[in-house]
Formats: sequence, C-alpha cells, structure tokens
Amino acid sequence: MVACAPEPASVTAPPLRFLHTFGAGETEALNELLAARGGPQVETSQVPFSRGQGVIGALLSSGQDCPDLVRIDATWLPGLVQAGLLSPAPAEVAGAEWIPEAAELARAGDTWWAVPQAVDGLLAAFRPAVVPELATPPSSLDQLIAAATAAQRRGAARHAIGLRGDGYWLIPFLRAAGAEIDDGTLGLGAGGGGTDAAVGAGETAVAAFAALFAAGIAAPPAPAGAEEREEPRRFRAGEVAVIVTGPWALDELTGGDLSAVAVTAVPGAPRGGQVLVVPRCARAPDEAWALAAALTAPALEASWARRFGMVPSRAGAFAGAGAVAGQVRDALRPARPLPRHPRTALLFDDLNPALAAVVAGDATPAEALEGVRRAWARLEGDATP
Repeated sequence: MVACAPEPASVTAPPLRFLHTFGAGETEALNELLAARGGPQVETSQVPFSRGQGVIGALLSSGQDCPDLVRIDATWLPGLVQAGLLSPAPAEVAGAEWIPEAAELARAGDTWWAVPQAVDGLLAAFRPAVVPELATPPSSLDQLIAAATAAQRRGAARHAIGLRGDGYWLIPFLRAAGAEIDDGTLGLGAGGGGTDAAVGAGETAVAAFAALFAAGIAAPPAPAGAEEREEPRRFRAGEVAVIVTGPWALDELTGGDLSAVAVTAVPGAPRGGQVLVVPRCARAPDEAWALAAALTAPALEASWARRFGMVPSRAGAFAGAGAVAGQVRDALRPARPLPRHPRTALLFDDLNPALAAVVAGDATPAEALEGVRRAWARLEGDATP
C-alpha cells in the first residue's frame, strides 16, 4: 500500500516591518506605493521626527519588536553604528549611481551602512513677485535677511522671515560668526573649550538670531509641536516674505502646487538627508534591503521629486524629477554637512531649549551658552560635578 501524507497548511510569512519618519504627504505616497506593489507584505509604522532618534535608538537597543527597515536622519547614523545596532549594507549598494551629496550620508568610515533616500538641508523659500531681490542667490546671510526685510518694508508681508526656534536653524548664524556647532576650538564644542574670541562668536550668533524676533523681523516662533502646521499656514497666508525651511516642507507650503514657490540658498546652511538602514535585530534583512532598493528606484524618486520637491539620491532620477527638485539641489549645493560624529545630533537636546530661552528673553546669550557648554562637557565626560 502507498499512502500520501496530507499537504501541510500554507504558512504565511510575517509582514516586513518598516519604521519611518516620513511626513504626512510622503506617508500617503508610501501607502499608495505599497498597496500597488507586489512582493512581501509590508507593515508600516510612523514615528514623529522630533522623537525619532530617541525612540528608534531605544527600540533597536532593546531588540524587542525589531523593525526590518528604518528610515532615519543621516545625523543619527554614526551613533547607531557606534552602538553596534546596524547591519552593513550589501556590496551592491556602494556600486549604485548615487549623487555625491547622497553617498556621503550613507557611510561611516569606509563602510556603507545605509541606502541614501533623500538629500535635504536648510534653504529659503519665497514667492518671486514678493521678494524679487532673491532672483540672484544671496552671497551672505546678511544679504538674505536684507532682501526679506525689504519686502517687509514694502508692506508685502507682516514679517520678513520665518525661522524656527531650533538649533538647526541657528547653524547659518553660527557659521556667519565664525563658529561651528561641534568644533572644540570655537567655544561651542562638546568639550566646552575655546578661546575668548571663539566663545564670543557663539554669543554673537545667538544674539543676532534672537534680535530678529525681538525686532519683529522674524515671525514669532510657532508653539512647540505645531511648527509643521503653523509655518505653512503663515507662508500661504502671506504673513512671511521668506521662510527658512527644508525640502520636506515644500508640499505643505504650497498646498501641493510647487510652481508657486521659488527656493534659494541660505549661506552657511547645513546639509543632510535621510537614509534607510537595516537593524542587526531585523528578522528579514534581505527583504529589507530589497525594499530599500525599491524605495530608491530612479523612477519612484523622480515621481516623488515632482510631487514633493525632494532631492533624489540617484543620479538617474533627475531626468524626470522636475524643475523644483533641480532648484532645491542647486540651493543646497553650497551647504555644508554637520560634523559626522556620534554625538552631533545629541548636541541639539541642550542647544534647542537654550536658544528658545534667549528668543523668549528669559536668558542672555552668555547665560544660555554657558549652560550649553557645561551640558556638552558632561556629554563628553569631561565635566566636573
């Protein structure tokens, strides 16, 4: 007699888990893509960007409910690598046709740890009819502010410029004064050292930043947590002539009509971007890298560039990316990346509230930066009790 065992019940693989920091519009586009895409099922979760570094670091450190693919800010990469929480990228990632600005985001040392997904940084968005002076890119931060102030004086807007009360927005002011956020020789380094002149440069930058708010040149800071909603509202309502923001905000600034806005460089601006990484604790790393490749395919990047104004990471995407993406890339070309160090992103935890206190008039630049230097020294392990 010959007997056949019954066929085993089919086993459905658990879905691929993708944790991301996309904004509302990009999340909608992602969901549309995944709904139409074949292949493994993908379960997505969104973490607010402002909480992303802490949440993602804690999650990967615990190893519990580990995602397979994570979208992170490039400044978080060195810290996650140092903590041993990421898997190196496959060899074919390094061989892809990335633009130079994107390739620099994905490496730590000589190793590729990520797939670059988008290039971003600070730029100035404006309406050409409101600020015609910016038809030529400004050669200095003072020139940018002067152009915005001229529009305010003409009555074209209530406020000349929109700035966020956040340390990332302070970077151009620091650089204009000759300082850098994480340079131990300039008084704002994590070690807290620096010459008297360098310390003064940091205080000069903070004072210049806060003075714009005190004089009504900059619009009042939006309430904490409401920036992504309030800043586009002010710009669409014509309350600010120029808004300093990133390509991540262009869709909301224009209500989806990217042709309604022009962008130009912010002298001294920081440049960064977003990358896709696979944690060491990922259940399905091969499928995760395949999804990362799909999310950075040139055709998809070109489509998202036309829709959102994002700067593609692949050179082959620019042929179909549209005019705005090219303008954004040009605006970000002179921008300089922040220092590539595990502590760099952590420095803003202390700088942000200190800057907010100066803008609110609750502290002087000297008082605020003294506290920042002490906090950064503790972060470095050099502080005395």
